[in-house]
Amino acid sequence: MDSPQRLALSGLVILGGGTGQRLGGASKPDLVVRGRRALEWALTSEPGIPHVCVVPETVTVPRDVIRVMEEPPRSGPAAGFIAGIQALLKVLPEETPSRWIGLVPVDAPLATLTFPLLLEAVEESISQGRRVDGVLACAAGYRQNLIGAFSLDAVRKFTVSQWVNRSMRALLEELDTIDVEVPESWVADIDTPSDLARAQLAENGDDC
Repeated sequence: MDSPQRLALSGLVILGGGTGQRLGGASKPDLVVRGRRALEWALTSEPGIPHVCVVPETVTVPRDVIRVMEEPPRSGPAAGFIAGIQALLKVLPEETPSRWIGLVPVDAPLATLTFPLLLEAVEESISQGRRVDGVLACAAGYRQNLIGAFSLDAVRKFTVSQWVNRSMRALLEELDTIDVEVPESWVADIDTPSDLARAQLAENGDDC
């Protein structure tokens, strides 16, 4: 008997990381971390699926990557996430087998390592008859609101305009979600020069 097909992502939304104020105004997608732009860490992690980068026009993305910005620009990660979802809906066929979308911020280079654990938790919850709209990474007791996987059918109901300048936490309160504990190094972000220096020394799965 064939083993059941494992749950997989059908798209990935990458949030551009804000203004980089504590990094002297640097563009977070363009930060070079261990020889790669921060953006490239997310783009190379999930091959074969559509990628949406919520970044300004000044950020260069590969030709096969969709680039969008929420309207108005800089109106927060919740609005950016929904802008990314709306862009994916335009390219994903209705009969897409997996209806799950990944979300990561560009300034957490190892965030995509969490996806196997997150999707495994979704499968387990579904097998127990529990409804799940989304699953979030959690490290050292802190939920990472920008690192997760979401049911496309659950989040497609939202519009960008209703989430302008509102928090991602508020959006998550509208969904049935679960948290999954992951290593802290996988969700470590780059907000300061010392964070960047730490990231240069980290290896996949090692402490940052």
